[in-house]
Amino acid sequence: MIIESKYQEIADLFFAQAERYPLGGSSLAIFKDGEPVVNIWQGDAEAGKPWTQDTTSVVFSCTKGLTSILAHRLVQEGKLDLEQKVSYYWPEFAQAGKQNIPVKWLLQHKAGLSATRRDLTMDEITDGHTLEEELAAQEPLWEPGTAHGYHALTFGTLIGKLVHNITGKTAGKYFAELIAEPLGVDAWIGLPKDKFANLAPLISDGNRQAVVAEPNTDLYWQAKAMTFGGALNHLVESYETGFNNPQLVSAELPGAGGVSNAFGLAKIYSAAVTEMNGVRLLEDETLRAAVVPQATGPLKFEPSNGTLFPAWGNGFMVDVPGLKDLLGPASFGHDGLGGQNAFGDFEHRVGFAYTSNFLLSGADDQWRQQVLIRKLKEILN
Repeated sequence: MIIESKYQEIADLFFAQAERYPLGGSSLAIFKDGEPVVNIWQGDAEAGKPWTQDTTSVVFSCTKGLTSILAHRLVQEGKLDLEQKVSYYWPEFAQAGKQNIPVKWLLQHKAGLSATRRDLTMDEITDGHTLEEELAAQEPLWEPGTAHGYHALTFGTLIGKLVHNITGKTAGKYFAELIAEPLGVDAWIGLPKDKFANLAPLISDGNRQAVVAEPNTDLYWQAKAMTFGGALNHLVESYETGFNNPQLVSAELPGAGGVSNAFGLAKIYSAAVTEMNGVRLLEDETLRAAVVPQATGPLKFEPSNGTLFPAWGNGFMVDVPGLKDLLGPASFGHDGLGGQNAFGDFEHRVGFAYTSNFLLSGADDQWRQQVLIRKLKEILN
């Protein structure tokens, strides 16, 4: 393990959290100026099997941050234009009144495609083409560009299709070749069969509730964004309809199905803000444009009963002090269901990640990583 003395307080908080939640395990890693200053882990991957530096887990929507790195790399190389129409890269997308939707609205959750209208099965969402075809053919759920609604699972399919059409490689393959393999990290979008041995099964606090809603209501569409109307359900740790199902984890779901650990994710974000292993993924100019807030305020289909809301730039979650704390306006990344987070900061030259296979639910599901990030912010400032 690595704990530089300057960051000891963060490590102390991490291990104290483990005493409060003795189930499962977790990992925390921080890179500063290209060097690991924290790399720690605790707990069990499963009963009788301690968590190690090689243990991985499903990181849910942290995957969106990885997919956004792919998109911005293509922008940086001049291969993807965020102002261009999606249909320029994906002709079939022009159906059902979507011919004028620009690429940026996909990254900003403004395309009106947060859920499929048709109910889909597990086989359909994992076959690599049905979900793309559904989204290309269907009419948006709201007028694109007029509001943003969280594209919990479809975000990755939409961006992944652009990556595939531009590079000729699936998002998972492009991610492996551009990022994971050159950096030598354990991180995948679509877990290979020979890598399941190190995957920690997901466990939950048991508080996640099923949503029962009348068709075509806000609650119905909010729930369907997470379930596709049957392929998945509220038991995200299920071995049949959740992310303990190997079929789901081995499929490429670039919005939610990534697998990694804190060290892998933190090193990736470090490589986005400084050179690592001869790799610098994104330039500061690219990142400055990517982190400008584009989607702020209340979300479509979700109750608006507060004053603070998550915010996104183009693809990346950005800093919202008091709700989704990062280090500041130069931070970019994405949190994940149950308490994961991974981000970079191009002013502090930091890569940070926290992962756990013990999934919390409810309003405070992200508190573990938020406490650690706030302490890091205090130390760096």
